[in-house]
Amino acid sequence: MFFEEMDLLKLYEYLEYPKCEEPLLWAIGRTYYYNGEPILKVKGGAFFETPKIELIKDIKDEKLEIKPVNMKNLIKVNEKQLFILENEAMDFIHGLYDNYEDKSVFTVSYSGGKDSQAVLDLVTRVIPPDKLIVVFSDTTLESKFTYENLKKTRSHYLSKYPNLEFRTARPAKTAIKLMEYAGLPSRFKRWCTDALKTAPFNNLLRSISREHANVIVFEGVRSEESSKRLNYSRIEHGVKHSASINARPILEWNITEVYLYIFYRKLHLNRAYRWGLNRVGCIICPYASSWTEFVNSKIDKESITPYISFIEDYAKARGVPQKSIKKFINNGEWKKRAGGMGLDLKSNIIFSEKEDKLKGILEKPREDFMEWSKVLGERIYKEHNGVIEGEIRIDEHKINFKSENFNSGKRKVIEFSNIKNSSIKSKIRKVLYKTTFCVNCGICESECPNFALKSIGGVKINPHLCENCHKCSYFSKNGCIVAASVYTSVGGKMKKKTSGIDKYSTFGLRQEWLNEFFVSGEEWLSNNTLGPKQVPAVLRWLIDAEILDGTKKTITELGHQLLKIYEKDRSLAWLIIWNNMYYNSAVVEWYLDKNPWKITTNKQDLKERITQDYPGYSKGTLSNPIDAMINMFDNSPLGRELGIGIIEKKGRAVKSITKAGVRNIEPYAVAYSLYKLAENTSRRNFTITELFNEETRGGPYKIFGLPQEELEKTLRGLQERKERTLNVELAADLDNIHLRDDLTPKDILKIYLGAL
Repeated sequence: MFFEEMDLLKLYEYLEYPKCEEPLLWAIGRTYYYNGEPILKVKGGAFFETPKIELIKDIKDEKLEIKPVNMKNLIKVNEKQLFILENEAMDFIHGLYDNYEDKSVFTVSYSGGKDSQAVLDLVTRVIPPDKLIVVFSDTTLESKFTYENLKKTRSHYLSKYPNLEFRTARPAKTAIKLMEYAGLPSRFKRWCTDALKTAPFNNLLRSISREHANVIVFEGVRSEESSKRLNYSRIEHGVKHSASINARPILEWNITEVYLYIFYRKLHLNRAYRWGLNRVGCIICPYASSWTEFVNSKIDKESITPYISFIEDYAKARGVPQKSIKKFINNGEWKKRAGGMGLDLKSNIIFSEKEDKLKGILEKPREDFMEWSKVLGERIYKEHNGVIEGEIRIDEHKINFKSENFNSGKRKVIEFSNIKNSSIKSKIRKVLYKTTFCVNCGICESECPNFALKSIGGVKINPHLCENCHKCSYFSKNGCIVAASVYTSVGGKMKKKTSGIDKYSTFGLRQEWLNEFFVSGEEWLSNNTLGPKQVPAVLRWLIDAEILDGTKKTITELGHQLLKIYEKDRSLAWLIIWNNMYYNSAVVEWYLDKNPWKITTNKQDLKERITQDYPGYSKGTLSNPIDAMINMFDNSPLGRELGIGIIEKKGRAVKSITKAGVRNIEPYAVAYSLYKLAENTSRRNFTITELFNEETRGGPYKIFGLPQEELEKTLRGLQERKERTLNVELAADLDNIHLRDDLTPKDILKIYLGAL
């Protein structure tokens, strides 16, 4: 522990110590020792939280005087061990130089941290400077102290070795710019290492390796740093690039040995360590400890402020109240981001598939499909009036395709047919993801073994060099790190409703949008006036309403029935939709299960109560679906017309929501609701009494708020109709309902439409 860290913690209130270059205390974790005895512990600390000091040694009236560690004596005591360490490492470096001198170029991967500082010194003592390149990876997330140390180190070595070459590997776009596209990096969506460090370093290595058979990369990796690195070998081939050999001279050194070597050799030490950092890396990182975040926020506030602002904006977008944002950041909630919710997506894509066909609806694609499609295979096509039609040979199969623009070119629809297997579909999907989300980050370029792909400043693929190996797609599940970070699939199969509770952004299913959909059918996916965030929200509501198939994005049998019903009776169609949502939408289920009929509440009360019922979810996650559902009440018959949620507003602000219930209901809505209940409970017989039990999983009262008197009247009417969809026993003490064994919910709608 150095005096800078002690000052940061205000330990001068308890201890007397000099401001010197030597360390003053020793540390194990956050417990600090002097003369072999623990004297204090430091607990807590975060971006907006000051750590607490817990004194172990009894320090009363007089401050404890701390004397610096005598580094000369310490080095002298360890002189023999240091001699063995440095000479063994230099012998290792010399051995590699002897083996590869004539056919390789030698590089040092320099980060500005203590380990690479030691490795740089060892390597320059062995390899001639004119045979060596020092590569600094500037992620654009570096601490100001790292840039400071780089400047001092470069100046020192160039004065000593004028022929030594320093190069910098930088990403095509800065970290803050990539965050605008890909969202904050998180523990689930860690795109940052690939885009900001690995790809730029690889691309620089590629430019070097074009002139040499091999690139030897000396790096300061140590086994002690992590459990993953425990399994690293001292020499590994093709880690960063196929032509690279990674060499780790100090793999088995411990942290004390590294510091001793730095003091022994009088090397520059990144000053961030003196302020208390155990590891110097990116100033913001989803894997950083709260202690690291505290230190960085204090010593490099200017650099870290733009990223804190970015996290604050993300928290607001997720619905986190202003008063809770600091807690959200301190607790690292942003590190848990697992999808695109809360991000302002400018581009998006929706897939629709059926048998051997695949359709991609691309909203504001960032790149040209006709350029990216070159990686799929040889193409033959023609263009007429902006429509491109042709075929692509993928894995020896001819795949037909058609590309067409809509909405003044903001939406592109690309259809494929004659797809023989899922592997080909996967390759096509990845190219469509790339076309939609590509921000020219440079990763694809670094993965191409034939130098056929250029992505910086716009994608360009040389078909004469491209061998259609698909390595530019295999590095990521979606073939694109931005797509993998922000894309949230619409539909598909989920194990729990609650796993997608925040899936509508803040958009409800509106009457006008349902009108457009029913008029256009599946063509609506390609040709609509909605934005890139609205379309996925509408699709998720349509899937929850069972109008759309979640996987294929095609209209279901029930969807076709509802289209016909919608033309005859829009209120009935909306009641069927609402009934289905109860079984598929977590927020609708909660609204009906946890809020009694005949109450008047407000938006804030609903948000507070859903937070209590779902303690495992953040307030931001649960705020959006409430907003979306209220938006649906406000913009559809479910609100004032049907009484599911009557909205009262003051200006544009929602003042109250009344859960009144449906009156004068269409009898077939009641029959459908009962058969839907039967389908979900595997029962055919019910009692009216149990329909009013809050534990019942659906039914006309739970879903529509139908009073008992009106329900009984409706049931008698259904029994008297010629179709006899059900029988009831309502005499004396009996209140039984018997459903037919041969009918399904869809059959009820067929009866209504006169199909049976």
